[in-house]
Amino acid sequence: MSTFTKLALFGLLLVLVASCAPSRELAEEAEAPVAEEEEMAVSTLLTPGELSELRLNASARFNTGQNPIPEVYRLTDEDVRDVDTNAGFRIQLLSTENIALADSMSLEYYDWAGEFDAIPFDVLPEAYVTYRQPFYRVRIGDFQRRSDANTYLAILREQFPGAWVVMDTIDPELAP
Repeated sequence: MSTFTKLALFGLLLVLVASCAPSRELAEEAEAPVAEEEEMAVSTLLTPGELSELRLNASARFNTGQNPIPEVYRLTDEDVRDVDTNAGFRIQLLSTENIALADSMSLEYYDWAGEFDAIPFDVLPEAYVTYRQPFYRVRIGDFQRRSDANTYLAILREQFPGAWVVMDTIDPELAP
């Protein structure tokens, strides 16, 4: 190695060491003792007592804080219906890839409902065969309330034991 290269490497090493060392100001600040009279910064919005109330209690095994929803933001059933009047419930009898099976299940429902005398509604709930890839679904009724769907489900389960209630888009005009 030439002398020039050695001097260049030595100079580079000095610059590197000097840049890594802390400045005198930082070193003096680190060594200076903190004055006892100085107080820590305090929020102008919260008092120290309010701040301590917001801290988690380390001795509590589980934090079960509850944040109640203000009354202004609570929704009633009527509010939900006003937002989406077509939201409701149906009873699903079948989900299959076979359209012939879906159609026969729909016809079986109408045959059963025609013979059944104790339907709790004024009108017979309609059967719908819908397709959402890759399944055909047979769904019954247009119920605005889950309780109405559950009432009819209890009756349907005698003939269709695998039926269940699902959320769906309904026609509110046909709701019982």
